Amino acid sequence: MRPKKRPDYETLCDTGGLFSVGQIIPDSQYNTVKENYDIRLKEWDGSGNSVDEGIVHISGQKRDAIKRFLEEKRYVITPEYYHFAVRARGKKVDPVAISMKIRELGGKFLWVRVIGEIRPERT
Repeated sequence: MRPKKRPDYETLCDTGGLFSVGQIIPDSQYNTVKENYDIRLKEWDGSGNSVDEGIVHISGQKRDAIKRFLEEKRYVITPEYYHFAVRARGKKVDPVAISMKIRELGGKFLWVRVIGEIRPERT
């Protein structure tokens, strides 16, 4: 099977009300609405067998609001131009806990799982 050029996204949480949980959205649709969200959490499906291979990206104009929580959890945070790459040493990143904390902060939040794209390499 030939890999897709652009991934699809499975919606896991959308406090903005545009997408329902479990809805699959194409990359083009995601890109047209993503800037409407204060914080976006992106995780990859099938992130590998090793316990420290989980990586998530946190982006959005208010992504700095979650940084302290990530540091308290001892996650490795790599700031990149548009997002934070978040990983953990010796354990998996817990996107559910991160999601709960982001929701506590309020604002518009979108959490998606990337489908059809290999997770990024360690940063």
